[in-house]
Amino acid sequence: MKVHLFILSLTIAWSVTQARDFRDLTNLEGKTIKAELLDLTQDGIVKVNVNLRPFEIPLSQLSIEDQAWIKAWNSKRKTGTQASPFTREIFSDDFSAGAFGERWGHYKSASVVADGVLVGITPNGSDHSAVDNIKIEGEKDLEVEVKFQFLSPQAKSFNLWFDDKNLKSSHAGHVCQVTVSPTQVVMSDAKTGAFTLENGLYDRKKANQLTQDEKAMLETKTAKVPAQIELNKWYTLAARTQADEIEVLIDGKQIGNFKSPGVAHETKSLISLTTNAVDVQYDDFRIRGVARMD
Repeated sequence: MKVHLFILSLTIAWSVTQARDFRDLTNLEGKTIKAELLDLTQDGIVKVNVNLRPFEIPLSQLSIEDQAWIKAWNSKRKTGTQASPFTREIFSDDFSAGAFGERWGHYKSASVVADGVLVGITPNGSDHSAVDNIKIEGEKDLEVEVKFQFLSPQAKSFNLWFDDKNLKSSHAGHVCQVTVSPTQVVMSDAKTGAFTLENGLYDRKKANQLTQDEKAMLETKTAKVPAQIELNKWYTLAARTQADEIEVLIDGKQIGNFKSPGVAHETKSLISLTTNAVDVQYDDFRIRGVARMD
């Protein structure tokens, strides 16, 4: 995005005590600049600083993804609450049909739909946790929301995976994941982290042959936050990928976020629930994308 596309604005008053928000903005022609966001006016003008110089950009000239992000940023800035840019429903299932629909896929799973919920079950003796998944057209920025409850101490955890089966540089096409257990939530970049096939890292990790430098690198690919998840109580998990960031909310409250390059993978096309190992129930599963211009 060339600076001459923007109209030089008047002096913009800006308190140095306010947090500074930066974003790479892309216009409809695919050109990008790094800008400090200052304001979004009622008539749709984005006020920014570029290289310490003030400019005004019509919101309509930016990419659909940036338009949605800026609207959410502006709402949070003014109200203190985050308005979600994920308003386009891609898939939903409340499991009221009593069985899995045709779009559901499975891997080493004994999971069932019963009494209006998905009951995650890993078969006895299985060498892999139960995977129940949905294929979608590949997108970069997604929100996945699901209600869940742990029924007993045997409910170790579950994973919410964002994958791309056409991704050959990562084992099983893994891109990123969120893992929820009764005591913590873990956010991970799998593509450039523990599942990368580059230099044989994935295989050497399985064989416990990593160097100290590699172990230290993998530590940077994961973030952990404490949680207190009670048994036999329903919670709503929302996991959002925006650019290179994962954001996790439980019952509408942000509990953590994590930035890493692999999260920015352009075509996340397989969304999976992995149950480790039993006694996890799910309901109201939804996948949403950002708004698109018709």
